[in-house]
Amino acid sequence: MKAKWNQTGRRTSFFIFRQPPGSALLQLILLFSLLTLWPACLLSSCGRLSADGDVQLIEVPVDSCHICLRFKIDDYLADSVHAVKRLDVLLYGADGIKELKAKRVYSFLPDSAVIYCPHEELLAVAVANFPEQLFQSPPSRYDGAEQLSCRFEADSPRLPLMSGTAVIEAGASGTVTLTPLMARVKLGVISNNMKKYVRLEDPRIFLENANAGAEILREGGFRPSEVLQETPKTALPYDIGVFAQSPGTELYCYPNDSPEATIGTPATVFVLECEISGVTRQFKINLPAICRNSTTLVDISVDGPEQFESKVY
Repeated sequence: MKAKWNQTGRRTSFFIFRQPPGSALLQLILLFSLLTLWPACLLSSCGRLSADGDVQLIEVPVDSCHICLRFKIDDYLADSVHAVKRLDVLLYGADGIKELKAKRVYSFLPDSAVIYCPHEELLAVAVANFPEQLFQSPPSRYDGAEQLSCRFEADSPRLPLMSGTAVIEAGASGTVTLTPLMARVKLGVISNNMKKYVRLEDPRIFLENANAGAEILREGGFRPSEVLQETPKTALPYDIGVFAQSPGTELYCYPNDSPEATIGTPATVFVLECEISGVTRQFKINLPAICRNSTTLVDISVDGPEQFESKVY
């Protein structure tokens, strides 16, 4: 410590700190350590939620870029949007053999997801409510994803399978629109025009020749290779008397683009079954092409035990 006198005549004290020997070498060692660890910091990064809610680390390659995926649902099967209990996201290269580049799984439908991938254009595939563990062994190439299919019996109108795709540029954002694979057939108006107050007793509806399975990413060109001869019967709430009713009873099926019954690709058939004067009667209507994520309305008017008129729209 040294002392000096100021202009007021008072003595002030000050310290002179001397750099200890070897300090410059220590600084160089610290700087070299930071430069060595910096690439490792780039490789780790963010985390994601797994299906059980745990946070898992995601390795981020140094030469990668991030893309932002957003999700929305277009659902024409119900008045309210169906829930998502599981979402599988697969990212494939958009060119060449379209190899799998990244995958994510969520136990809910996120508003958006930031994913780090190679710096190239990507093809995003999102599948919601798939009844099997798609994430455990996803297809390694996109052509394999196109072959993924689901049996109708494994699907559920309460929690329908939904899927969608989108092409995303490197470092950009995009939206994947999820749509249900199944379709809905809804009974609109049913009337009884028979005389002498003969009723349609114990009415029920079902489908024949319904598509038994379909590819989950297909948008059109559904040609069933296997059909369900008869779906479960759904009872109407009341017998049909002199007053027309609009029960709104719903049936579900997989899409079928066959507009008429032909050998090998039969059309889906709507069936009204009931008891008339103690005899079981059936009224069958060939439905037009049934598209994915669509609702087909059927009106039917019974004029006699074997006579009826119908309108499909």
